[in-house]
Amino acid sequence: MKMLKRGLIIGGIVFVAVVLLVATIRIVPPGHTGVRVFTGQVRGSVSEGFHLVTPFVETMQMMNNRTVAMEMTTEVVTRDLQAVRMNYIVNYQLNTDASANVFQTIGVGYESVVLRPIVEETLKDITARYAIEELITERARVSADITSTLQTAFTARGFALERFNIVDFQFSTEFATAIEAVRIAEQNALRAEQDLERVKFEAEAERERARAQADVLRLQAQELTETNLAAMWLEKWNGVLPIFMAGDDQGVMINMGDLHTMAPAPAVTTNNEAQGQNEQAQMQLHSLIDILDENGMVVTFDENGNVVLNLPED
Repeated sequence: MKMLKRGLIIGGIVFVAVVLLVATIRIVPPGHTGVRVFTGQVRGSVSEGFHLVTPFVETMQMMNNRTVAMEMTTEVVTRDLQAVRMNYIVNYQLNTDASANVFQTIGVGYESVVLRPIVEETLKDITARYAIEELITERARVSADITSTLQTAFTARGFALERFNIVDFQFSTEFATAIEAVRIAEQNALRAEQDLERVKFEAEAERERARAQADVLRLQAQELTETNLAAMWLEKWNGVLPIFMAGDDQGVMINMGDLHTMAPAPAVTTNNEAQGQNEQAQMQLHSLIDILDENGMVVTFDENGNVVLNLPED
């Protein structure tokens, strides 16, 4: 019986010792600060690691000093009274040396009590200085102004602003329609400008082709001598002697049968004989062209190789 009582006493002592030990030990996790609270009074803070407190009369409140991201959406009004919904992210952290004061003056709900109202008020104040289109064209400047103002406000409260990032803007349906109309108009203007440049290029190319053709015709006109006309006739002649024709346009086609009778072609000729006949035909043609030229007639050729004489006007 005495042994049982002694065992119960020892067990009770051990239990109380364990309870006291547990109530005495506090471990602050990484990235946190422990705020000592002794009988309801804040007695400073301790860093992460192992710490001892006074059992039953002293507690330790853990404060998070890690980076926290606040994802927020705020309705703002621009300088030209346009409503815009802004989506953004604020990265911040609680300063270690300010943990005890923040806990004492604000508590653990500091984000909803202090930080979010500060951010929303800053955004409304800054965006009211810009027109709605400047939120897009001057986005970097808007973000820089907001960041600078938030850094000052956060520091005064014991927090560090790491980054402010604008995710996007959501405009009203009317403004979005107006932006789309402007974009379409700009695309149409660009397309019209490109079409104009293409037309100018094609017109210039056409002028260049016309100038080239005029140069060719001028050169050809300069080369239409009697000798060239004879060579052209021989090159284009189809071997069929033309018959005598006359028309209202004062053009005449001469019967070249005399030339044929003057230089009859044998059934079989040698190369020298063919060359002689060709030279004789050219001499006769030159004589004929001289006579026609003296009478004011102009010699040309049609597409079939026939000689066409253009009679002078009376």
